[in-house]
Amino acid sequence: MTTIGIALLGVGTIGSAVWRTIVEERESLAQRTGFRLEVRWGLARHRERVVGVGLPAQAATTTIEPILEDPSVDVVVEVMGGEEPAATYIKDALEAGKHVVTANKEAVSKHLAELVATARRARRALLFEASVGAGIPLMVSLRQLLTVNRIERIRGIVNGTTNFILTAMAEEGIPYQEALREAQRLGYAEPDPTADVEGHDAAYKLSILASLAASRHIRPEAVVRRGITTITPDQILDARARGGAIKLIAHAEGSDGDWRLRVEPVFVPGSDLLAHVRRNLNAIELTGDRVGTIVLYGPGAGPTPTASAIVADVIDAVRFGDALLPSVAAAP
Repeated sequence: MTTIGIALLGVGTIGSAVWRTIVEERESLAQRTGFRLEVRWGLARHRERVVGVGLPAQAATTTIEPILEDPSVDVVVEVMGGEEPAATYIKDALEAGKHVVTANKEAVSKHLAELVATARRARRALLFEASVGAGIPLMVSLRQLLTVNRIERIRGIVNGTTNFILTAMAEEGIPYQEALREAQRLGYAEPDPTADVEGHDAAYKLSILASLAASRHIRPEAVVRRGITTITPDQILDARARGGAIKLIAHAEGSDGDWRLRVEPVFVPGSDLLAHVRRNLNAIELTGDRVGTIVLYGPGAGPTPTASAIVADVIDAVRFGDALLPSVAAAP
């Protein structure tokens, strides 16, 4: 039995879910994988947050230095969110000889090439399954497809908040602001929903997927983006009358280095599977030159699905190391 020492950077909703998953599944994971997971550190702005999750007081830190200096930490799990200091912490952890698992779509989308290069130099894993379609085995599927296929198109619903809002508007006949308040009440939308409803979140995720498909870093600024805030009930009703639905669609298409990316609300006909993706679920189409089009569908967010993907990445990081690093060149 091999013990894996873990440090959590962030103990909020996702970090605490990762902690609970490790505690609750420790014995079954050990039996299935041969690895026993032990959380050594929890980083937060206040030590009380770490202790409140259930970690012992001696595991709490407000700085990353003790984590970087601890040889018993094998994997750093970054679930702080936001670009900084998360991106710097990821790089520091790799350079300190730690594998890194993250769910941070903003940091990964903006710094992917640099972080992959750092991981390659350090010969450490950098895994981010939970950054896009948290509960969907998307990166695993994409990695397998890229072994043989050239990915020609990526298309899908990658933001559960906006899909919930658009579903509520269509099925309950309510205006945007009322649907947003309902999403916030249920915890599907943040108090400040800008990143979701203006399409930034979807653009980050599309940037990551397209970068992997193109084998070069396509930054989120390259995504043509339009959110859902101007969608009216009349437009929703018109879409339903035509037998379809309005969805916020992330779309990337290209070949030979020429990729075009956009995120925008569009009419999806009823004959299209994406028209029937409801509430906060995600669905992503991947089209390869040999396999054709496959569709991956499931929960795109939420503490439990995200924690599931993160813990699986922790196991894979130790098991495979830098062998799973993608080929992503820096942006020209």
